[in-house]
This record gives sequence, structure tokens and C-alpha cells, in this order.
Amino acid sequence: MLDRAENAVLVWTILGLALIGFIQVVSRYLFNYSFTWYEELGRFLAVFVAFLGAAIGVKTGSHFSMDLAVSYLVRPWQEILRATVAFFSSLFFLVIAWYAWKTILRLHGFGNTSPAMGIPMYLAYLPIPIFSLVIAGRYLLSGCSLLTNLHKDIADKRGPSRQ
Repeated sequence: MLDRAENAVLVWTILGLALIGFIQVVSRYLFNYSFTWYEELGRFLAVFVAFLGAAIGVKTGSHFSMDLAVSYLVRPWQEILRATVAFFSSLFFLVIAWYAWKTILRLHGFGNTSPAMGIPMYLAYLPIPIFSLVIAGRYLLSGCSLLTNLHKDIADKRGPSRQ
């Protein structure tokens, strides 16, 4: 259910972004008129799409990785290194979420609004900490899953425990 909702929101947001761009181009070239808020909304939606897409990419494992060092390691160490990378990635996105949240609180305190649309600027930055937390959580789950599977594999190879 959540997967379908994430994918639907991403698809419809990208389609909306494309539609906004198309309308902007048509209105500029056919009517010699440009809506100032279209460009601003397009930038805000692009940030939303980038972070939501990154969160979905972590979930599906579709982000690129450089695994030359991992491929030369033996089996248990491969999983340990992958889990370590996942935990560090989780920590990295927690730091991003922390600093983005501090920035949002500062923007909220200043009361800044966007020039064309007049919406509070902290709303435009809100997807950054939200989706950074989602990404951090998914990397954390991935690292835990890798270690759990490794532990199960090691336990299976030892056979039944003797008491």
C-alpha cells in the first residue's frame, strides 16, 4: 500500500512538473507571457521529486554502487562491508535531516515567503528532512537485514547446536 502510494505520488508529481514546464513554454512563445510562479513551483517540485525518488531508490536498491573492493572479499566480509556502508549512509542522511530541520526552524522563525507564490519558505524545504529520515531508516533496515541474513547463514553452516 505504501509502495503504491509512493510510486503514485512520484509519477503524478513528475507529470505535474512536465505539465507546468509545457504550459510555461507554450505561454511564453505563443502569448509572449510568462507566469513567474511556474518556475518557482517547478523548482520546489523538483526538490520533492529528487528526495522522494532517492527514498524509493534506496528501497528498491536501484542506486548505483561501486563494489570493486566488495567483489574481492570472501562471503562473510562482503556482507559486513555492505552493512557497514548501509549504516554509514544511514548516519549521513540523519545528519542531513538534522541540519535541514535546523534550517527549516530558522526559516520558520524568519517568516520568509517565496517571492512569486508567497508560500512560507520552510514548506519548500520540508521534503529534505522528511525524505532524508525515510532514506536513513531504509539504509538502517538494509544494514540490519544484511547482518541478520549473515548471522542466519553462519548459524545454518554450523548445524544444530549441541547442549
